[in-house]
Amino acid sequence: MNRPTHAPIQISPLAPAHADRAAALHVAGQPGTFLTALGPKVLAVLYRVLPVSPVGFGFVAAFEEGSPLAFAAVTTSTGRLFVEMGTRRLPALLPPLLTRFVQQPSLIVRSAQTVIYPFLAYDEEEAADQPVAELLAIMTDPTAQGQGLGAALITAATDACRQRGIALLDVTVDAANSGARRFYARHGFNFRRQFVLYGRDMALYRLPLVVS
Repeated sequence: MNRPTHAPIQISPLAPAHADRAAALHVAGQPGTFLTALGPKVLAVLYRVLPVSPVGFGFVAAFEEGSPLAFAAVTTSTGRLFVEMGTRRLPALLPPLLTRFVQQPSLIVRSAQTVIYPFLAYDEEEAADQPVAELLAIMTDPTAQGQGLGAALITAATDACRQRGIALLDVTVDAANSGARRFYARHGFNFRRQFVLYGRDMALYRLPLVVS
């Protein structure tokens, strides 16, 4: 549902109760990508784990007191987050994941690439001389795009990073997604490098943060 651009935007922390809605927004916002291919049930497990994980946090955005129309998810360790999903949430994760693997065996290979993704995106020179977080996803309902929700979520995410002493915020986008690349460049992210993941060219962007 569209709202006027002057309507107040409400930002609140991402919570496990938002998991199903976040999964639906993710599927709608990134059709054809690897995580979307895993299905909404797998994504819902991710978004239940992330806000209660010591390496994850996020925010949802809505107009007034309505249902969330956008969300952002951030992690300080993608590897630890997925390990947590595979241990604490394994009973919930395994059935939908195995179903998708049977339906689409190529997802097994792409899952393995996800595990080694940090080694593809980063070189040894950047190996953690400063605290780094990754913006895993920022999704907006198509009916609410262009109304400032994404910008409000970027502000909330960067403020939270600064409060945690995180000096750098990274995001990876499909290199062919010119809209996303313009969005991050507009919000101060700098292009770092291009690499191949899931057989596609990906672009890594980084936002330096002033930590008080």
